[in-house]
Amino acid sequence: MTEREYILQLMYRAFLDIRVAAYSQDSHACFVLADIFHNVPLQIAQADQNKMTYADMVAWVQQKCEEKKCKGWLDTATSDIVNNEASS
Repeated sequence: MTEREYILQLMYRAFLDIRVAAYSQDSHACFVLADIFHNVPLQIAQADQNKMTYADMVAWVQQKCEEKKCKGWLDTATSDIVNNEASS
């Protein structure tokens, strides 16, 4: 899987988890994931214009997840992505 595909999969997972958290009224989880991932579409545009790399974007998401204390979410999402790809 490329770093671009990984970022897109993380966005997909973040939006799913925001939906679940919103339904269960967990506004903190919604805020944290939205706060991180609302930047990703603009970063994708920058990467597509060669102004940043997808590796930079992955590192940025990792840093933000550590800062926001949601590294566990990132680890679980990454594991699920890897497992889903392996079973495909």
